[in-house]
Amino acid sequence: MLMAAVAIARGSSFMFSKQLLDTMEPLNLLGIRSLIAFAVLMLFFGRRVIASVKEDAGNLYAGALIGFTYFIVMVLELNGLKYTTTATASFIENSAVVLVPLAEAITGHSKLSGRTILCSVLGLTGIGFIAARGFSNGIGIGEVLCTICAFVYTAAIIQTDRSAKKYEPFVVGILYVGFMGLFGMAGSFITETPHLPATASQWMMLLMLAIVCSSFGFAMQPVAQRTISSETTGLMTAINPLTTAVLGAFILHEPFGISSMIGAVLIITGIILHNIQR
Repeated sequence: MLMAAVAIARGSSFMFSKQLLDTMEPLNLLGIRSLIAFAVLMLFFGRRVIASVKEDAGNLYAGALIGFTYFIVMVLELNGLKYTTTATASFIENSAVVLVPLAEAITGHSKLSGRTILCSVLGLTGIGFIAARGFSNGIGIGEVLCTICAFVYTAAIIQTDRSAKKYEPFVVGILYVGFMGLFGMAGSFITETPHLPATASQWMMLLMLAIVCSSFGFAMQPVAQRTISSETTGLMTAINPLTTAVLGAFILHEPFGISSMIGAVLIITGIILHNIQR
């Protein structure tokens, strides 16, 4: 349930990011968003973070490593969104629903069961139905960046899985949000002209990204992954584009037609089948 909530929070980010990228550069957006989220988290849980790092510095190293990996994921995602639609970006990136179990099977960490294959295919097909109406034409730089992003995202999910079961997951989650912010702002000062949002609506979208998508969506993912497999996490990423479609229908009044409904049923069916006790 926590992983589902995390996926919903993360799924809302595509809509806000796409709009903010009209006025803010990718690294600038990532850096400010993540640092605000880190500041909020440290305000409430700073003592716990400091105590955990003093007790085991591995928490800090894990946070830095995962933070760097997700920094690459977000750089690819945000730059991909500049050149393609949110539907295309969401579909390609969340092909991790299939890539994660394949990667775990190839590395010998788990066996690729028939049910896992079925549920992954259901999830990916569901994403396809939801995203179909918004696919961009052809393959361009945006699609290439999102494809690379899908593979890095797969690595990030697996990496988080290992660290969450070895270190303090909530602390690691907070730390990697902070490192994402540091990497983002450092990159922005080197390659961009960083600036703050200019309007109240931009600040509102930025705060939504920081508090909902980053403070909760990123920081709580290691906590959720501590007690579930990376394959389950990969499957739950299918909720991201479903969330994007539902929010688009309610907030932006975008159509949520028959294909979206079929996609939603396929995704939910795959998740339920995967989580039914053998």
